Amino acid sequence: MSRALWAGAAGGTAELRLLAARADAAARRAGAPMSEPRHRYRPHLTLARDRKGAHVDLQPYAEALRGFEGGAWEVGEPALVHSRLPVSRERAAPGERPSYETIARCRLGRSWRGHDPPGDGTVGGGR
Repeated sequence: MSRALWAGAAGGTAELRLLAARADAAARRAGAPMSEPRHRYRPHLTLARDRKGAHVDLQPYAEALRGFEGGAWEVGEPALVHSRLPVSRERAAPGERPSYETIARCRLGRSWRGHDPPGDGTVGGGR
């Protein structure tokens, strides 16, 4: 039984894999602790996650979404987000939820195609 329900992304996956690899490399260079082993990145959107010990059956939700194909969308401003999991990881207290803090945002631009970002803070390559 899977502990996460996720939807895969299509289109631009090579670029997303490269972005994920570069983000991991930058985190390692900065000394960030990498708590879980990294496997080949699969571009996706996590829809639901079973917390440890909750034993939620996500299969009915996966079946309900089987064959669903969403429309195209564009990311204009990715964000680096720090997730803080509940203190009691094995069994969360009633109402205890993770919290999220946005650390940084990066505006994506359409026209720039070089190797170094331009001086205005725009990162090129968005589609």
